[in-house]
Amino acid sequence: MSQENAELVRRLYQSVNGGKGSDLVALWHHDAELRPALMGGGVLEGGVYRGHEGILEFLAMQAETWESLTIEPVDIREMGPYVLVETRLHAVGRASGIEVADVTWNLWEVRGGKFAAGRAFLSEHEALEAVRLEE
Repeated sequence: MSQENAELVRRLYQSVNGGKGSDLVALWHHDAELRPALMGGGVLEGGVYRGHEGILEFLAMQAETWESLTIEPVDIREMGPYVLVETRLHAVGRASGIEVADVTWNLWEVRGGKFAAGRAFLSEHEALEAVRLEE
């Protein structure tokens, strides 16, 4: 894996975990697209978020929903223009206090040193299938 892509992915998760939305937006192309997975309990909300405004909207929604949210990369693999990341997600609901722990698979498309697209999946199989469909 290129050192640049690995570092970009690490910076993304550091920004998410540090609550630094402005740092996070700088990592994305202005016309990027984010597609979170739909999970029971609303950890990740289904839908599409486009551009810097969409990324900020998604971050604001997460801040309203979760008292705390951390996403730790466990395995990072480069697959052509994509980077596939297995993550451990831990969140605590703001209103309920309920803790959620899960594994997600994030597929990042990197172009010119920035994220062009990102998608979250609930299984490695789904993420790998998405890469195959894009090829």
